[in-house]
Amino acid sequence: MEVEAAKCECCGFTEECTPQYIAAVREEYLGRWICGLCAEAVGDEIRRAGAGEITTAEALDRHVAFARAAPRAPARAAEDDLVAAVARLLRRCLDSPPASPAAPPQGRKVAAGSGCPSGGEDD
Repeated sequence: MEVEAAKCECCGFTEECTPQYIAAVREEYLGRWICGLCAEAVGDEIRRAGAGEITTAEALDRHVAFARAAPRAPARAAEDDLVAAVARLLRRCLDSPPASPAAPPQGRKVAAGSGCPSGGEDD
């Protein structure tokens, strides 16, 4: 299947799509390619204004203006975001006490089975 990169004219998000899908979106949004999230926002703008009160072009222009005015986070590679998320998750897991109902209460010792190391205690 052939895919192409398409960049949203509102938010700048890039995704891989088939040429047929890109053409269908462009046809619906007056020659502009917009991502699914921005398409939902344009639809919400139309519903909020009331049917027949605003055209797709006006709703699209409003959303483009809103998206461009919104403050943006510095651009980072997706790999950096994934690495940062995993690091945060690991820090939280390592820094917090076990929350599992199966975890032993603080201060109590659990007897180790025959396959477990003794943990340094005298048996």
